Amino acid sequence: MDLKGKNIFSQEEIDELRELIRKRIRADRSGQKKIRDRMRKIGFYGSHDFGITDLQPRDLESLIESGRIKVLRRKSSSSGSRSGVSQGPKRPERPLISNSDPPVDPLSGYISFDPEKDPPTRIPDSPGNYIVCLRKGARLPDIGIECHMKVFQGYQVIYTGISQKSIRKRDHRQHFTGNNAGSSTLRKSLGSMFGFKKVPRDKDPNTGKTKFSESDERKLSEWMKSNLIMYVRSYQNPKELEEELITSLHPPLNLSKNNSGVNVEFRAKISQLRVS
Repeated sequence: MDLKGKNIFSQEEIDELRELIRKRIRADRSGQKKIRDRMRKIGFYGSHDFGITDLQPRDLESLIESGRIKVLRRKSSSSGSRSGVSQGPKRPERPLISNSDPPVDPLSGYISFDPEKDPPTRIPDSPGNYIVCLRKGARLPDIGIECHMKVFQGYQVIYTGISQKSIRKRDHRQHFTGNNAGSSTLRKSLGSMFGFKKVPRDKDPNTGKTKFSESDERKLSEWMKSNLIMYVRSYQNPKELEEELITSLHPPLNLSKNNSGVNVEFRAKISQLRVS
């Protein structure tokens, strides 16, 4: 997607954007429009370029941490001259952007997505990684075996995934909208844990692909929106982070590529429920 603004800013511009974001939160509708215009003059188009609406301070920091926005270092001020005496030739300035990128932290740079209140446009329409968590007080369907869950941003992790094209389409359309268990591993596992009856996904029942009935798919969508919250990050090569995320978070509903000794019995029971 072509940028409408830019993704490289000076430190002074970033400082100004931080202040404008804080002012926008407190402003009325008319004031918010004026602030958005000022942000666009700087070159920041949150919705078009980064898929973020209702921009919050943490969103800007996540864009910087993930590398989607690069910040130019401040130029060091020269010491000048004393009493008109020349200080000799100026040293050549170092490049403002380093040629070597720092190691990528697979657990940083995420923005939150609440399927109950956030619009799908909050999710970047680009390749990336995502982490699905239980809301506070929510529980997975009981299958008779307890599972251990790690915590991310204060929430228990149940699943992590990738999209090599668009996490907006993968996350929202396939996971959180109805009649898609045949295309969503997460939905298939959750519906199987609830004991929903499987029906053929395709017109030809011999393909062996299954989903749930329309009424059960609706129930599943409602449960997921009410009980799950998701964190997403844009990343051009999401496969680079996929196995690191599974290894560090050992999410119980990741069945593929999950070699963790944690939740082995739990994952085996889910695999059994998925084919029964």
